[in-house]
Amino acid sequence: MKRFTRLTFLAILGAASWAHAQTSPVTGRVTDGKGQGLPGVTVLVRGAQQGTSTDAEGRFSLEAPESATLVFSSVGFDSQTINVAGQRVINVTLSEGSQALNEVVVTALGVARERKALGYSVTEIQGESLTQARETNVANSLVGKVAGLNVNSTSGGPGSSSNVIIRGASSLNQTNQPLYVINGVPVESQPSGGAGATIGNSGGQYDNAPDFGDPISNLNPDDIESISVLKGAAASALYGYRAKAGVILITTKSAKGNDGLEFNSNYVAQQVFNLTDWQYEYGQGANNLKPTTAVIAAQAGNSSWGARLDGSQVVQFDGTTRPYVAQKNNLANFYRTGSSFTNTVAFNKSFTGGSVRLSASNLDNKSVVPNSRLDRQTFNFVGTFDPFKRLTLDARANYILEQAKNRPILADGAGNANFNVAFLPTSLDVRTLKGPNGNGTGADNNELTFNTGNPFNTNPYFAASQFVNDTRRERLISSVSARYTLDNGLFLQGRAGRDAYTDRITNVTPSGTAYRPTGSITEITSQFTDLNADVLAGKAFTVGEDFSFTPNLGASYRRTKLEGFRNSGDDFAVFGINALGNTRTRTVAPLYSDLEVHSVYGSLDLSFRELLFLTATLRRDWFSTLATPGLDNDLSTTYPGVSGSFVFTELWKPSFLSFGKVRAGYSRVGQATDPYRTQLNYSLSSTPLAGFPYGGPSDPNIPNSRLVASQATEVEVGTELAMVDNRVRLDLTFYKKRSSKEIVNTPTSITSGYSGAVLNQGELENKGVEMLLTVTPVRTDNFTWSSSFNAAYNKSTVLSLAAGQEQSVYATSRSGVGFVGQLVGKPFGQILAYDYQRDGEGNVVLTTNGVPARGNLTSFGTAFHPWTGGWSNDFTYKGLSLGVLIDGKFGAKIFSATDYYGTIFGLHKQTLVNREGTFGPSNLDAATYYGTLANNVSSQFVQDAGFIKLRQVTLGYNFGSTLLGGKLQRLNLSVVARNLFFIRRLADNIDPEGSYNAFSQGLELGGVPPFRTYGLNLSAKF
Repeated sequence: MKRFTRLTFLAILGAASWAHAQTSPVTGRVTDGKGQGLPGVTVLVRGAQQGTSTDAEGRFSLEAPESATLVFSSVGFDSQTINVAGQRVINVTLSEGSQALNEVVVTALGVARERKALGYSVTEIQGESLTQARETNVANSLVGKVAGLNVNSTSGGPGSSSNVIIRGASSLNQTNQPLYVINGVPVESQPSGGAGATIGNSGGQYDNAPDFGDPISNLNPDDIESISVLKGAAASALYGYRAKAGVILITTKSAKGNDGLEFNSNYVAQQVFNLTDWQYEYGQGANNLKPTTAVIAAQAGNSSWGARLDGSQVVQFDGTTRPYVAQKNNLANFYRTGSSFTNTVAFNKSFTGGSVRLSASNLDNKSVVPNSRLDRQTFNFVGTFDPFKRLTLDARANYILEQAKNRPILADGAGNANFNVAFLPTSLDVRTLKGPNGNGTGADNNELTFNTGNPFNTNPYFAASQFVNDTRRERLISSVSARYTLDNGLFLQGRAGRDAYTDRITNVTPSGTAYRPTGSITEITSQFTDLNADVLAGKAFTVGEDFSFTPNLGASYRRTKLEGFRNSGDDFAVFGINALGNTRTRTVAPLYSDLEVHSVYGSLDLSFRELLFLTATLRRDWFSTLATPGLDNDLSTTYPGVSGSFVFTELWKPSFLSFGKVRAGYSRVGQATDPYRTQLNYSLSSTPLAGFPYGGPSDPNIPNSRLVASQATEVEVGTELAMVDNRVRLDLTFYKKRSSKEIVNTPTSITSGYSGAVLNQGELENKGVEMLLTVTPVRTDNFTWSSSFNAAYNKSTVLSLAAGQEQSVYATSRSGVGFVGQLVGKPFGQILAYDYQRDGEGNVVLTTNGVPARGNLTSFGTAFHPWTGGWSNDFTYKGLSLGVLIDGKFGAKIFSATDYYGTIFGLHKQTLVNREGTFGPSNLDAATYYGTLANNVSSQFVQDAGFIKLRQVTLGYNFGSTLLGGKLQRLNLSVVARNLFFIRRLADNIDPEGSYNAFSQGLELGGVPPFRTYGLNLSAKF
């Protein structure tokens, strides 16, 4: 700690001694080709990380050294660089349309840099592209828009988690989710159910729980100015141990150059579509017979092994006789038309010495699942102030209130409405399960059971109306920064940010549930805080007219804590009172986690004649999670990085080439471990023994006092080209990333008393290529057509696991015959299933009953798509605009538990073969044969997860600013639609994106069906 303090002091003291150019106020106006003032133009002092934005009339004012170079940039315009050279007034005209590759983008630590100076790949998405056909979780809006970014949403309804992978998985056992940085402040965003989470669906075989979302899903897209995706290690190296999986920078809106009142209203309807193609020739029953009594019908439950459907009157589970006919609309009859209504109002005001932005937003989301909804209120404040010369203050606060009602249970059938609608017998109308009370209860207010043979198959209406899976979150993301620029151009910056939220989760299995008649309840209250503070100092230097360099030095501190309690109760004493105080047995368990990290870092940017650019970075982190009391082990890790670019068109520029550069970068990043893994950590059990508390190790794995942080080294090279007057642009990247010293849980003998040991073993490699091609085929005064195509290929390979280990399984399907695991020499996340047993000549071996015998557990391919891509087209004609986005993913596999259960229950079309006959020497009936086959040979349920989807369509019109006597600056009305349909889908009966949790991609079962959205978006500014 003393060493850390000395390093920080020396860094700032050394920075303060740098030399001497004087600063002066510079003012001016930025206009377009028609002389109209351009608001919101970014004006930066190159290399000094200092800047401003133009106001509503295009005017700006800032302090700059007399020798500085100013960079003017705005979306849709070519940027310009102007040497101050002692000028006090600088007026600039920006040219439209070409959007050269020297535009300014946000990079690590929130620094805005010219794209041409970067030695690595960065993709920036403007906030306005996230707000028309929006998603409840803003991360899902990135699908198909960024090469190398693979986003998969969980099938969990509104506000569910997203699995975001950049350039392939980077860790064997730890998180593969990127670091999110909001306005320079890192925030955690791990989906529920993961490491350190309090509750949620973590992908276990018997884990039937809801997905409770991830922190990034709380953000309001209307408040986002831009999103920058730092894909490689060279781009994210300054974030050190948090950058192994990549970094996503989010910059929120401010009032600068944007005065006025903004209003955005978005309404969309949501409608499920049925991807199943079941058989509708045979109905409920068993042994090819119709039910003859209510008892027999209820015992048949989910079985569709009955007689051929003939329209005759047949008794059902409730004793009522109904026609024995196919019911093809059960999904449409159960799920409702959902809706999402979002309204945001923002007030922006600039004034002498600062600006203020205030916004308020309300999201009202009614899920397609009955009785499930999400409400979110967001309040955002941004204030920038210049209280006196050379000092800038920035204060931001984002306050979020989110309430979710009855988040749907996923995967297993117990309490899961989705599961039991999907597998309802072909002759049973789902609406008959409503019962006399309309909510899935009988006359005695207990669950109306339609399947007495398996009470864990919960009545879907009872699950939707009586189960409770509610969450409440109160969250405050706040930051404050102060920046002082000395007369000699040296800047000193201090910043502190805090992400804090309190969660309240209530889970109730109500009285009268068939599989738990007396009910149970769990209530969790937890408080999470993530405090980050940093200092930064830097200065731009020029040597003659050709050479410039900018050194920066900084240090940071992080403290992250989680505290809470989990209270559980079983056996409600009074029927229908679902409260913790009404339970006969209760348990309580504390939740606690604490970690601290200290860091120092620096960077050096060099440029020569706008031709050569070089950036070097170095960071060192000290981790509390690696400390072991009594041992003086090394707690630190160093992360170096270097990248550069060569703009060769400054030397050689043929007529067809407008701009060209090559770039290369090398860096190392890492990942630390969770707390309490270096020494035995004990906790008290929530259940007493003989009336006394007892304790034991809180981690089932043997701790490792010599743990070190894992690391990943990456090399990337690329090129950026602009041709035909910048109307054709190509960005091409090749990379190779190798992760080593992986922190893995290695299995141990059960006699040790532990399930595994924590070790630094295992290696993983990713290599691939990314491409972004942007073309403007047509550009006239009235009509523009721009087209953008991105594609990426990633090849991942597990190089090693723990010593002597060739295979590990980390997720198991509820079916028990499908898995996801790692195999040495194979790509990350292999789908594993049992194949046919074959003899020496390759013939299928049969059991004595004539059913194909179970063979080896075999890998069938990765669960993560190696090929991804997106194609967007935007057309504008005067005030009319049309946008179309198509995306696709290829090369991955998925284990379809839907097909497994469809076969077990007699719904799958393959069960029609010899339906009324017998199989093998034992004369097995079809139900027994196909059920045994499903468990023996599960490889038949491994499907190709490739697809092409029409992801988004928007059609809008800009009404101009002549309405309301010119008081209206902007008015746009758009028709929007998202997730319309699959253009091509290789998997049968399932959604190839339909994972039921954010950790075990490649397993699907019992999720909310896919749904398309369509509606209107209204945007106005006064």
